[in-house]
Amino acid sequence: MQVTYFILVFTGLFLLGTYIHYRYTVKKGILFRYKPLVLLIVIVLFFVALYGSIVQKPYNEILPFIG
Repeated sequence: MQVTYFILVFTGLFLLGTYIHYRYTVKKGILFRYKPLVLLIVIVLFFVALYGSIVQKPYNEILPFIG
């Protein structure tokens, strides 16, 4: 269960940092360059970890190919 919370925290921090960087680039008029595939993967991991923390399931039960 602890792994689910760690993934939720780290992906949440990554997404928050990306959003703050995006707002900074818009404010300064700089081109926001990020790989959309990386963002998509991180968003999917965030939602899977959020689901696992809500239903109280360990990460390897949600995605059995990981464990």
